[in-house]
Amino acid sequence: MVPVCHAGSRNKGDDILYQYNDRVSYSRVDKDGKLKVHAIVNALQDCCLFHSEEVGRSCMDLKKESHAWLVNSWHVVIRRRPSMGEEFVVKTWPYKFRGVFGMRNFLMENMEGETLAYADSQWFYFNHETGTPTRATEEAVAPFVLEEPYPMEHKPRKIVYPEKLELWDPVYVCENHLDTNEHMNNGEYVRIAANYLPEGYEVSELRVEYRLAAKLGDSIYVYTKEKDGEYYVVLADIQKKPYAITCFTKATEQ
Repeated sequence: MVPVCHAGSRNKGDDILYQYNDRVSYSRVDKDGKLKVHAIVNALQDCCLFHSEEVGRSCMDLKKESHAWLVNSWHVVIRRRPSMGEEFVVKTWPYKFRGVFGMRNFLMENMEGETLAYADSQWFYFNHETGTPTRATEEAVAPFVLEEPYPMEHKPRKIVYPEKLELWDPVYVCENHLDTNEHMNNGEYVRIAANYLPEGYEVSELRVEYRLAAKLGDSIYVYTKEKDGEYYVVLADIQKKPYAITCFTKATEQ
C-alpha cells in the first residue's frame, strides 16, 4: 500500500517530485457520485500551484513581479473517476524547460496505488507588463527539479476541429470565472465545455488547447461537433476566434 504522504513530500526511490492528498467532496461530484471531469483538471492545476508554493515561486509572488505561468495545453487520460468520499493523491513534476515553455506531467492515484488519471501539459511564462510570453529566467526555473517524462502517448498539442459546427447560446464571462491573472481560469473552460457533452457521455480522454484568454465581460460562443468517436467543443469569440478548443474521447464499454 502506498504510504500516505503530506503535501510537499517525496517518496524515496520515486521519481515524483511533489504530491498532495485530496478527497472527493460532495461539491465536486456528478449525479452518479463521481468526481466531475473539470474537477479532475482543477485538482491537477491545484497540485501544480501547490508545488510552486512549496519551492517559493507562488502565483502571488509571480504576480508581484508581473509574471505568471499560463497553461497552453492539457492532455488528460482518465482511467477511473474516483467516487464521493474516496481519498486520492495527486502528483506532479516538470520534465522540460525550453525557451518560454515548461512541460509538466501529472499522476492521480488512489491510496492503494491504482492509477486514476495521468496527464501531460505545456505551460508558458508570461509577462503581464508587455502582454506577451517571455523566456523563463534562471530564477524562475531553478527551484524545480526535472524528472523523466511519464510514459504516455503524446498527441498533437494543436487540435484540428471539424467544420460545420453547431452553434449554441453564448456564455458571458463574469467575475467568478476569473483567477489571479484576471483571465478565465483554465478549469472553467473545461467546466463549460463539459456542459455540452451528450447525456451519459463518459470521458476517457481530454485534450485542451488554449489560444486566447477570455476576460471579464467577454462573450464566449459555444460550438460543438461529434466526429470519429470524439466530441469537440470550441469556445470562441464573436469572430469565431477560439479561446479554447476541447476534444473529449468517449470511454469504450467495459
